[in-house]
Amino acid sequence: MHNRTNLPFVPTVLAVALNCICLPAYASDAVMAPNAIEFQLPAGKLGDVLNMYSRQARVTLSFEEHLVEGVTVPAISGVFDSQTMLLTLLSNTNLQAIPVGAGAWIIQASSSKDVMTLDTIQVQTHSDSAKAKTYQSSSSVNVVTRENIERFRGTSIGDIFQGVAGVLVSENRNSGGLDINIRGMQGQGRVPVVVDGSRQETTVYRGYAGVSSRSYIDPDLIGSMQINKGPTMSAAGTGATGGLVTVKTLRADDIVKEGELSGFRARVSGIGNSSVQPQPGTYAGYYLPHKVYITDCRFENSVNCPENRKLPERFAPVEGMDRPGLFDFSSYAGSFAGAQRFDWGDLVIAYAKRKQGNYYAGTNGPAPTLTYSEPKQAAWYKETTVERDGVSRFRAGERIPNTNFESTSWLVSSTVLMPADQSLELSYIRYNSEYGEMMPSQVKSFGQSRQWLNSEVLNQTFTLAYGWQPVDLDNIDLAANLWHTNSVTDLNTPGVGSVDLESNTARTDDYQRLGADVSNTMLFYPMGELKWQYGIAAQWEEVDTNTPASEGFYAGSRSGNKDEYSAFSNLTWRPWQDWIFEAGLRYVRFSSKDNNPLPLAKGNAACISDGADGCLPVYYRNKDSGGAPMVSATWAFAKNTQVYLRYAEALRMPSLFENTSGFSVSPALDIPLKAERALNREIGINYFNENTFDAGHVFGAKLALFSNHVDDYLTRTQRNAFEEKRSALDEFRLRNIDSVDLNGVEINLSYDATDWIFEFSGTHYGKIEVCNKGSFVRYHCTDWGIPNSYFNNMVPPKWHASAHVGYKLLEQKLELGLRGTLMGKRNPIPKYNDDFGFLEPVEWHSYRVIDFYTRYKFNDMMSVDLTLDNITDRYYLDALSLGLVPAPGRTAKLSLTLAF
Repeated sequence: MHNRTNLPFVPTVLAVALNCICLPAYASDAVMAPNAIEFQLPAGKLGDVLNMYSRQARVTLSFEEHLVEGVTVPAISGVFDSQTMLLTLLSNTNLQAIPVGAGAWIIQASSSKDVMTLDTIQVQTHSDSAKAKTYQSSSSVNVVTRENIERFRGTSIGDIFQGVAGVLVSENRNSGGLDINIRGMQGQGRVPVVVDGSRQETTVYRGYAGVSSRSYIDPDLIGSMQINKGPTMSAAGTGATGGLVTVKTLRADDIVKEGELSGFRARVSGIGNSSVQPQPGTYAGYYLPHKVYITDCRFENSVNCPENRKLPERFAPVEGMDRPGLFDFSSYAGSFAGAQRFDWGDLVIAYAKRKQGNYYAGTNGPAPTLTYSEPKQAAWYKETTVERDGVSRFRAGERIPNTNFESTSWLVSSTVLMPADQSLELSYIRYNSEYGEMMPSQVKSFGQSRQWLNSEVLNQTFTLAYGWQPVDLDNIDLAANLWHTNSVTDLNTPGVGSVDLESNTARTDDYQRLGADVSNTMLFYPMGELKWQYGIAAQWEEVDTNTPASEGFYAGSRSGNKDEYSAFSNLTWRPWQDWIFEAGLRYVRFSSKDNNPLPLAKGNAACISDGADGCLPVYYRNKDSGGAPMVSATWAFAKNTQVYLRYAEALRMPSLFENTSGFSVSPALDIPLKAERALNREIGINYFNENTFDAGHVFGAKLALFSNHVDDYLTRTQRNAFEEKRSALDEFRLRNIDSVDLNGVEINLSYDATDWIFEFSGTHYGKIEVCNKGSFVRYHCTDWGIPNSYFNNMVPPKWHASAHVGYKLLEQKLELGLRGTLMGKRNPIPKYNDDFGFLEPVEWHSYRVIDFYTRYKFNDMMSVDLTLDNITDRYYLDALSLGLVPAPGRTAKLSLTLAF
């Protein structure tokens, strides 16, 4: 019984305890130790929190209301046994817990005579909880904590994912957006980024090189982040064939210290290896418009000696080689966050500002070099052949154009505690950024690289989350979410035909999403514990552009809408302590409409004459539906050790981009676009010990073998010979190809000895294969791609790994460490093969990058961080680069953090 007042406590509680079967709560994604429970308790009034605790721990509590009146406690989450959690909740109060039976307690004032004495306990921290999710889940899960983000912030936002096995970020040096690749799956909703329950993805056209699916969030606003690999059976997992990235923004417990009611946190950073962006039009990099040049011409200024063929003094500008000193901090980042707890809940307000100029490339690695042949005498002049070697046109140590970036972000969020075990969370995120970028095809093939006009994005997110978790009802654990994202992007990247700034064609895309989902969890105890989760979700998407119709040629002016609905049901059964079985099913249905008429030739069967020389408008529509199952089994066959087997399918319906027409590629009436079906198989073994060698060391190990097969993979291809050519530029088709396979093995290791830590992760692919039959295709299946496909620049390297070692000194006030990132090269294209068409894959070299970090914590209020990224000043292209843009060279960052 809960909140029972003015009653004879002991007899009542004993009677309840004798009739109560108390089983440990079970988290669906983890196999907990026998007495371990994963708690999620919000901040608030002690009485309300104790009720939620008893619900999650399945224990009985009795206390008088007047004992807990006016007492508030901070939020707490993590993996604890029920006794440890109860004592933690009461640790800063004058209350004591008195055991009166199995799973039954009385809460009394500490002055009571019946005070129990407990053994020394060890409270598990948030970082241990993160490790538990990685090393005790019956699937592949990684958690990126706020500590990880601050330790390895890097230069671009995607750098916070560096070191996560199986996870890469595409086109990381452009725009400040995130385009996540999980085990080769990327873009068009395959890997949703969900921020506080809202989907963020916006697809941006990137020329012949492909598209980017961008999500926006400033790292200083992130509280924690979880990465689920493969399909997931949750309300947010619709269409996630590759995985799901769940981001939680700052909460009050990230800012307010334990026992306090308010808190503030400020962080400021100076960033080196950059300078103020040059004026638009400033050239950079080598440019060789011809292969052969002339000298010693007998007839100067004649048709036999054209000026544009003469050997120039240099093939790159003088500007851009004035790299600043290591500790010349010309770029900066700053953030401020404050939180206040009230009787009704809490309020968080945060602000982040970031400004970065163009960074400089490294100097050690495959930087370009020029080779001059011996002059060869011709009839009227001498000919000299000049060739460029290297992975990019940008020189070692050069300022890289269009890598400038500036953003301003706001976060306002609140948690409201409501009567009857209800809660309400509201948040608003405003992200505004100006950034430089160019089409990858221009960097690689068309003209000389130069600084261009900035693009801009304004991304706004609104979320409302309702929860109802009544303490005395096992069949209600209700969660409902309503969210809206609005992303307005002003793109100033030039088209292929742009020669000067004046001919630049700007475009404004307005991308809106509205979403809602409702889910519930019910618990039963027929034999062991049975958990039933079920729910529904819906999304309504719309894209439009403000580009004038006369300028619609550029990048497509896509306009259309898409509706998607899904329902899921998932059963988790734990018949015995060591066994867990899970089975689920998701059903998805969608429809879409293109607002732009499709181009039709006069002879097309779908053409109805408009009475002149054209056809009446025909608009592309699409719809599809289907179901996808998931089953898994987990066996804890030894102490601290589990083995699991998982089979999961997912359906990804064609995205809004794929269902609308635009420049470069459009759907076709005679090529139906249907859903992708992903089949994910995984077998793994986990080991997690929080008291290794009886010394309190935390050791975790995970080995997973995965097989990802996708039928009807949807991508761009070249037009088949028998398909109608609708215009001079109509060379591509969107279609479902045969299949994509990515099979491999993944390992995660972690040993935390408090004073030192070692971590290692790695992924190796034993099979990468994409298959398609079509005209002019030489190979049915390859390991590098198919002609003109977006998939070509989504192929991960055969292997990549990361190792981290850290050490704490001076009573743990000083922390320092190194991280090494090892990246394999891209699968090469067969020699003399030109099947790639317009889209030649970016063949990056293998590379090794070492980062150094150190932090000194003066006290609980102030700390200083110094990081040196890429300390060997390596020149390299990031894996999954769309354009030939080298990564930053050696970069120093100095940060000051204040918390009070």
